[in-house]
Parts: sequence; C-alpha cells; structure tokens
Amino acid sequence: MNISDHKVFVFDLGMVLVSLYRKECIEKFRLLGIEDAAAMIGNSSQNGPFGALEYGLISVEKFCDELAVLSDKKISGSDIVDAWNSMIGETPVDLLNMIYRLRHEYGKTVCMLSNVNQPHIDNVMQNHFRQVEGRDIYDYFDALYLSHELHLKKPEPEIFETVGQSIHDKFGFSGKDIIFFDDSQDNVNMAVKYGWDSIVIANTDETMEMLREMLNSK
Repeated sequence: MNISDHKVFVFDLGMVLVSLYRKECIEKFRLLGIEDAAAMIGNSSQNGPFGALEYGLISVEKFCDELAVLSDKKISGSDIVDAWNSMIGETPVDLLNMIYRLRHEYGKTVCMLSNVNQPHIDNVMQNHFRQVEGRDIYDYFDALYLSHELHLKKPEPEIFETVGQSIHDKFGFSGKDIIFFDDSQDNVNMAVKYGWDSIVIANTDETMEMLREMLNSK
C-alpha cells in the first residue's frame, strides 16, 4: 500500500497523535478513592460515566458528580478532571510539523476521528496543538469528527457511515480515497468494511516513522 496515493488522511487521536498514560490515570483515581476506575477506563473506549462522557450523553459537571459519589473521600470536580486529564501524554512537535506539511505542502485533506471527551479534547487543543506559535488545531485538520459531538463511537458502523458521508459532502472524496490510522484493530477492521485503507498504529513514534518515510520520498 502506498499511503501517499491517498487524498484523505484520517487520524485517531489517542496513541496515534497523543501518547496516553492509562495506568497512571487509574492510579490517580485510586488515590481519589475511586477504585472502580480500572474497570471503566479502557484502552480505546470507556464505560460507566467515562463512556457516557465519551458519547456526549452527560455534561462534565454530571460526570464529576457521578464519580464523586463513588469515593469515600471529599473530592472536587477539579480533582476529578485533573485525574482524568492525567491520561494525556505528549504530542511531539516533529509530528505536528509533519501533519502540517501533509496538509499545506502536499495538499492532503487531513481529518481527526476519535473516541474522545470534552476535557481531553480541550486539553490537547490548548496544550498540544498550540505548541508551535501561531498555530492551533484547525491549522492541522480540515475536519474533526469527535465521538462526544457525534454521539457515536468507533467501531460502531454508524460513525464510519457518518464520517464517510461528511467527507464526501464536504470534500468530494469517497472511501477509496481515505487512509485511516488507529490504534485499535477493531476500529481498523470496521473502517476496511467501508472501503477505507487502514493501518493499525501502536504509538506516536510509529506515526512519525510512517509520515517521515512518505514525506522524505517526495
């Protein structure tokens, strides 16, 4: 597969563009007295109040309220949001520059498709995609497809139908024009059913290696 032949690059967020620290996050919640966090925080999708937040079914305030009652300690909403955001790791500036070049130098349509929630996307928009002065997340992406806004999650078929139709309507491309990068095999398998070429990515280093090889070959 020659990824450079594709016109639309669709990236997951967690592990593909941003490193994640699940174990450290679960430990933060344990210290807050929320022992059940380990059962609710998954590698690629969440359950309980975390899942409801990821679907956009509850507000951040309701999310904090539901978690607070699981603890025998007196904890605040900011304690909970801070613990939840401790999952977010780093995005290398080199990776940002590659995505920027992909869109602005090579003329690719670049999108994000992520199972994500409001606190996490707010965090990365503020602290990751503004690392390069004068840029924000909209300098890197033509469109953001986020589970908490769509009220759909990968690997549900409906999210791939919705995103595929949006890409067609907005940019004029079909599934055969899309290359999709995700850290979940289940998500990649579903994308393939919709005609998207797809690659499983383990971490941000793999994303950089793949893009570097493509950009340097031009």
